[in-house]
Amino acid sequence: MRPSIALAVVILALALPTAHPQQSSDESAIRAVLAREAEGWDKFDPKEVVSTYTDDVIWQNPFGVRIHGTAEMEKFLTDLLARPGFRAGKSTVPIKILDLHLTSPTTAVVWSDEKIEGLVNDFSGNPMQPRHSYYLKVLVKKDGAWKISDAIVMDIVHPK
Repeated sequence: MRPSIALAVVILALALPTAHPQQSSDESAIRAVLAREAEGWDKFDPKEVVSTYTDDVIWQNPFGVRIHGTAEMEKFLTDLLARPGFRAGKSTVPIKILDLHLTSPTTAVVWSDEKIEGLVNDFSGNPMQPRHSYYLKVLVKKDGAWKISDAIVMDIVHPK
């Protein structure tokens, strides 16, 4: 019985070093996707943002807008990113990844947050409260590439 335990320990020890580089590689690839998405938002480029999502994405913002698919998302973002009130907002704390959890070799969950000030309601013309947003994103790996398949944006409301 002891030789089989020793063999199991040796096999496990040999397997661990090969698993870690793949996880590190996947985490780097996921961070690159999220950086490209953030860059698209910063450049007000709906095509770049949408390029980081799967074709069947489900995305929801804290204002109740729920989108299915990249075509619907690009249409929504084209309008949103052109609005002067949205463009007036500036990140006071840029997007920061809080947790990155690989749930399988082809699935990951990422929590992140950021703070934005200076947004203006385009309909009323009134300044909006500063936003502290949390993001929950599910990413999937297909054909060797990571993309966001599901995303929800949640805001913390700070009373005046």
